[in-house]
Amino acid sequence: MPDSSINLNNILREERKLKKTKVQESKLVPLESDFYSKISRQIQDIEDEKKRSEDIYSTKYAIIEDELKTARKALDDLINLRTAKIITGASLRASSKQREKTDLDAMTQEEQRFYNRLLELMTEWWEWQKGLINKARVKEKQPSPAPQEVPRVENKPEENDEGIDGGINLERKAPQEAVPQENRQKEPSSEGKKDISKEYIVVRLLKDIPTFVGVDGRNYTLAKEDVAVLSAVNAKALINRNAAIQISVKR
Repeated sequence: MPDSSINLNNILREERKLKKTKVQESKLVPLESDFYSKISRQIQDIEDEKKRSEDIYSTKYAIIEDELKTARKALDDLINLRTAKIITGASLRASSKQREKTDLDAMTQEEQRFYNRLLELMTEWWEWQKGLINKARVKEKQPSPAPQEVPRVENKPEENDEGIDGGINLERKAPQEAVPQENRQKEPSSEGKKDISKEYIVVRLLKDIPTFVGVDGRNYTLAKEDVAVLSAVNAKALINRNAAIQISVKR
């Protein structure tokens, strides 16, 4: 390979160094915007060189084959690591836990599109969560109206007062009407919860996947043949990389 070739192992090594610190868990090693296009052509050149090799039992053929496997493995690990960092960065940004903006200049053009769409989706998700929690808090703090006591009506004894003509005037006070109980304040009806079941997909893993942070903020460590329920964003990313297949669930 020419000297200008990209050293994937060095980039992967630097990416893992940044991952070790909590403060820099979402920090990315800067890559050129067309990095993935260049590395794709570089791997294709290795494959072409392997095809041109006539003796498949020669040392040269073995070296090329090993170089090809190493490049593919390094690229797969790099994509997984950077994807996890991008998801973490978008999650922190959407939940307002990270004030500074993510450095988009460190991302490739494909990663920038992925980050922007993910940030929009996760911001909507966090806003829905906050609204739901705030409504629950208001409902807990709202006091229940105290029951109104009905005043007791006492009947006064008859008074015998002689009138001018010697007759007896019997006066009886009508009983007071009971004060009606106030209508209880109606509690605001809770709004229907957002149906988010469509945002998740059931998949079966075709290979081991390193630990990553899903769009729901949870850590996932998946192994080959595992069956998992993942958000549509994470599930489709794995399916597109042929790392998983979707499982249809009958209802």
